[in-house]
Amino acid sequence: MVDQLKSLFKYKELLLNFAKKELKVKYKNSVLGFFWSLLNPILMMIVFTVLFTVSPLRVAAKGIDNFPIFFLAGLLPWNFFNATVVGSTTSIVGNGALIKKVYFPRELLPISIAVANLVNFALELLVLIVFVLGSGLFLTRFLGFYKFLPILLVLLPILFVFTLGVSLMAASLNVYFRDIQHIIGIILMVLFYSTPIIYKFNPGMFGKFGIIYMLNPMADIVLSFKSILYGNADNVLAVPNWHYMAYSAAAASIMFLLGYIVFIRLEPDFAEEV
Repeated sequence: MVDQLKSLFKYKELLLNFAKKELKVKYKNSVLGFFWSLLNPILMMIVFTVLFTVSPLRVAAKGIDNFPIFFLAGLLPWNFFNATVVGSTTSIVGNGALIKKVYFPRELLPISIAVANLVNFALELLVLIVFVLGSGLFLTRFLGFYKFLPILLVLLPILFVFTLGVSLMAASLNVYFRDIQHIIGIILMVLFYSTPIIYKFNPGMFGKFGIIYMLNPMADIVLSFKSILYGNADNVLAVPNWHYMAYSAAAASIMFLLGYIVFIRLEPDFAEEV
């Protein structure tokens, strides 16, 4: 597997071309183009803000200051994970003609989708910065963000590696079991509501099931992002819980290894199955 990873560097230009293609296809014939990367989280934020601050569901958001920032701090990493997994699941099957004609490391397809979505993630972070500016807490947040920037640079690879592991597994399994592409949406929906994106997390809120809840790596990752981008219970930027980060890093490593091993084992017969 190490040799397989090393060989990918020979195809770095092809990887970039695939990533560029993903971005172009995504916004092809779109009037707003890349602005959809900015508009999508804004629209979702507006919908959930109305639901949880105006409607009867507002009790769920009770005690949350600056709900838009709170929501976006969790939504942005989730958007990256969700979009990458969904796009990668059909990446092999959807490029069957190319796979049958030309040889290249097949893992470049899901990896290119992850890289393309990383660009979208960076654009979406601009939305968060705009809302921080409008919150009147810019100076405090900027100083805190600058202080915790090194930790954010650790969280990003953890998120990327975990997402890539899930994507590689989903992409390879979907070649043989096409039900994966249909069920993945349901699984992601369950994960979305099992991740503290739209509500505050309290270790005791799930009682004896709290440990099971925290086994979801995305819950730990999102909580870590929120500590840096939104803050703690006192609305102050804080160092993420090191237990969460350690578990996230371990889960990401295991998921990547498992996903890549499954991908490599199944890859030889891709051309016949697609």
